[in-house]
Amino acid sequence: MEIASGDLQVVARVVQLLRLLAASETIDLVSAAEELGVGKSTAHRYLASMENHGLLQRRDRNHYEFGVLLAELGTMALSRLGVLDLAGPVMEEISASVRHTVVLSVWNGHCPVVAQVCEDRSRTAHVSIAVGSQLGPDAAQTVIFWAHRDQSFYRFRPGAPPVNATSAELADVRRTGIAVRVSHENGVSAVATPVVDPTGQLLATLAVVGIAQFVPEEIDSPVARALLSGAESISRRMLNPLDGRAD
Repeated sequence: MEIASGDLQVVARVVQLLRLLAASETIDLVSAAEELGVGKSTAHRYLASMENHGLLQRRDRNHYEFGVLLAELGTMALSRLGVLDLAGPVMEEISASVRHTVVLSVWNGHCPVVAQVCEDRSRTAHVSIAVGSQLGPDAAQTVIFWAHRDQSFYRFRPGAPPVNATSAELADVRRTGIAVRVSHENGVSAVATPVVDPTGQLLATLAVVGIAQFVPEEIDSPVARALLSGAESISRRMLNPLDGRAD
């Protein structure tokens, strides 16, 4: 590939490899060397450096796939769809209504990552969670992402920790639109629901997180209903951003 005037060779070659990866899902040393027209030792240096910086990760001993950094950059690209901006006012409405912290999470290829938080401070004891926090296999948000993985905006990378839920539980979540998880270890509960685009693709999860004794576990509780209504409102506003009506 001819390098355009003004391009740095290393940048052009990295882009070249990423385009190859996008077309074939994995690359190896041989394919990288052939694509770049260089020797294997040079190709290895590129692959190793890209792996070190999170652009690539190993699928197995010989093959590389998209790395965590690219997933994070994809999350940033998701914000261009307006989801984060549209979710903000809705999250504030829910938080004020149920008096709990409301969290919007996206998928980074391996697990949910907190992208936006509306923290409730109306109670003496409340839950705080930082933007950028990665959620584990027991989280309600993780259950939502796995339940809807076949209709997801995201790819699920090999090696992603499996969700702590049975097939029957995931089916119930798809049916009700609600996942509830209680952590007896830290006394925190979460109720989550999917946020989908107008085509039905899962973009994010909307969740209420709070002290366990104050968060109802019923899937038809006021908290669950507020989340379902809020998620529907966000999806509707994707079609019409001027629709700012309170739900």
